[in-house]
Amino acid sequence: METLPHPSSFDILVIGGGHAGIEAANAAWKIGAKTAMAVFSKESIGHLSCNPAIGGVGKGQMVRDIDAMGGLMGILADQAGIMFRMLNASKGPAVWGNRIQCDMDLYTALAQKTLENLSGLEIIEGEAVQLEKENELWKTTMQSGEQILSKAVVIASGTFLKSKMFTGLDKSSIGGRINEPSAEQLSLSLQKLGIKTRRLKTETPSRIDAASIDFSKCEAQCGDAEPWAFSSKSDAAYLCNDAKCYLTRTTKETHRILEAAFDKSPLFTGKIQGLGPRYCPSIEDKIKRFADKESHQLFLEPETIDASRIYINGFNSSLPEETQIEAMRTIPGLENARVLQIGYAVEYDAINATELHPTLECKKHPGLYFAGQVCGTSGYEEAAAQGIIAGINAALKIKEKPPFILSRADSYIGVLIDDITTMDWEEPYRMFTSRAEYRLFLRADNSEQRLSEKAYNAGMLTEDEWENYTQEISRIEAAKKFLSENSGTPEQIVPILANSGQAPVAERTKWLSILKRPGIKAEDFFEAACPQIPLTRKEKWHLLSEELYSGFFLRAAEEISNQQKMSKLQIPPNIDYLNLNALSMEARQKLNQAKPLTLGAAAKVAGVRASDIAVLRRIFYITPQ
Repeated sequence: METLPHPSSFDILVIGGGHAGIEAANAAWKIGAKTAMAVFSKESIGHLSCNPAIGGVGKGQMVRDIDAMGGLMGILADQAGIMFRMLNASKGPAVWGNRIQCDMDLYTALAQKTLENLSGLEIIEGEAVQLEKENELWKTTMQSGEQILSKAVVIASGTFLKSKMFTGLDKSSIGGRINEPSAEQLSLSLQKLGIKTRRLKTETPSRIDAASIDFSKCEAQCGDAEPWAFSSKSDAAYLCNDAKCYLTRTTKETHRILEAAFDKSPLFTGKIQGLGPRYCPSIEDKIKRFADKESHQLFLEPETIDASRIYINGFNSSLPEETQIEAMRTIPGLENARVLQIGYAVEYDAINATELHPTLECKKHPGLYFAGQVCGTSGYEEAAAQGIIAGINAALKIKEKPPFILSRADSYIGVLIDDITTMDWEEPYRMFTSRAEYRLFLRADNSEQRLSEKAYNAGMLTEDEWENYTQEISRIEAAKKFLSENSGTPEQIVPILANSGQAPVAERTKWLSILKRPGIKAEDFFEAACPQIPLTRKEKWHLLSEELYSGFFLRAAEEISNQQKMSKLQIPPNIDYLNLNALSMEARQKLNQAKPLTLGAAAKVAGVRASDIAVLRRIFYITPQ
């Protein structure tokens, strides 16, 4: 890959090199589009600019889905990981959430190297300042005056559109991250295109010198004894799982100091207008909203494998520097803390994602896509999920192929995109398992079964990756056939049941019926039942989960099938619904504004009735793909 000289014309230009931009560029490149990425600096690609971790509950499932579709986040996190923990491990596998503490420097280096090794992908350094349509192409003007033509543009600008940083009332600066600028002119260019923007806010906590922390006053947390990788291409035996995190808490004195400075808060005094994430509030916001709580939990997380720099998870703040430091030193273990980087807030422009199709293409401007925090979401994982969908769809559109749309029954990514494109959100959107009505089906263990065939058909998986998937399916089917046809003796089964706290059996019992029982440990079961079939750890848990939740599948199968069928019934994108007199007036108005691409999306538009959907079925000769 070369940065100079570069041609002035591409199929797809991706603006931004964060997690959304990385996935968008990789996806477009994989499908065969001539792709370029415009970034302030190559060194800014792939930064973990806030929390040095990937995954979590709901978020981890999205990373698995990204990996199943040929994306990069999972493999990068595995390779940069320094501590692996499965959250919710005491609950059912449907709500497990893998979380990987990463060496943030290594993650960035791996992301940059990965993109550099994509032959033909061009990285252009500089600031994109203007975007305009020129005939059938998009013309992007850089600050240098250079102009780039492309058939499609993916804007993955993160928190950098017209961004401003705050630490107290008297200290603010232009920029979307420490030592990095703001994309002021690009935001204005979008507004000139008729794309409305709004102000949102995010915050990051202080980083402190590990040598100044008394860890003996904190509770240590280690990684899992048997770590789970995100990527099916990773070998868990080679994961680095050596780091530790530490738990501490704020005190009454911490709260008193912070409260005394509320009149100096840019958040509470109105200097910051944008709303922040409801479920990731600043420490001052937590104290104000939960005044009855005497302390709040904090996690001390290493940012690199040498653990020299510590991220205080839970202590996000935009209060004055002196207030943050004074309050910090009332926390057990941090009495002598040396601050390496003070916490700050970032206020930035974002679009309203209801202006986008579920492909993440702008309804007003064909060929213009958005992905990531610019769409009003929070989190690396949500950004990467949007990035891969935007990149896939931009490339497919150029190749005149059908769009790639995931439904709520397909994946957490489908839930995310459906939520943000159909509902107005005042604050940054964050994924939770509770947002997914089919969460018992959308598990980390069945990502490949749900998504790999679709990704392969779209051009996202190599032949070797597809072959690995088909071999996995063969092993799973062989194991299930064996378990359904064979039974175990009491001597084989009783120890398995005893380990899960269940009553013993007195006679031979079909293996598959044992697998349906709650509390069974997959590794113990398969070692006893069918050691001759070489199943991976994930495949074992997949088989267990399928049987454990089989009752749910039977009840929900018809509902899921209907939703999937509706999501495949396409509607032409440029219909003038106001002229469809058979529809109710409310439906005509609402559909003309929403411009749904499928019958399923039309059915979700507020004000559209079942009778209106029946009319649409009759008007359009809609058939499944």
